[in-house]
Amino acid sequence: MSIPVLSEAAAMAAALLEAAVLIEETGAAGLAVTCYTDRTAILVTTCAGSARDRAALVARLGELAGAARARQSDVTGERPAAWLEATGQVGGTVIEVRTPLAVQVVPGGTLAAGPDGQHAIIASGQQPSPGWRWVTELDGEPGGEEVV
Repeated sequence: MSIPVLSEAAAMAAALLEAAVLIEETGAAGLAVTCYTDRTAILVTTCAGSARDRAALVARLGELAGAARARQSDVTGERPAAWLEATGQVGGTVIEVRTPLAVQVVPGGTLAAGPDGQHAIIASGQQPSPGWRWVTELDGEPGGEEVV
């Protein structure tokens, strides 16, 4: 659906309506929606279920918005963090869908996975090598396969 835009407030209202159509189509609950002038962000909160349930919802909302796929993003440093995100577009609105993921902390640091699936413990404040990512609640036991 595409709605003619007359003002910034009208643009945000149109973006909210476009996001509402996606949400209604999935029947999702446990979401937080924020409209900006250039995009709409949909946060799939932990109220929406388990990590696997939330990942499926990010993928479904992303698919409806035309995203190619969901991907994991990471932040390194003293407090490692990860989230699953998908970005697409509906009408004239960029839709960003994401959910937080718990990063696996083990004695000695944070668990990371390399491109080949190898795991390593990264000491607090250190960063994993380029191409590595944090191991999250979506992963199996250490040494297991990536779920996302």
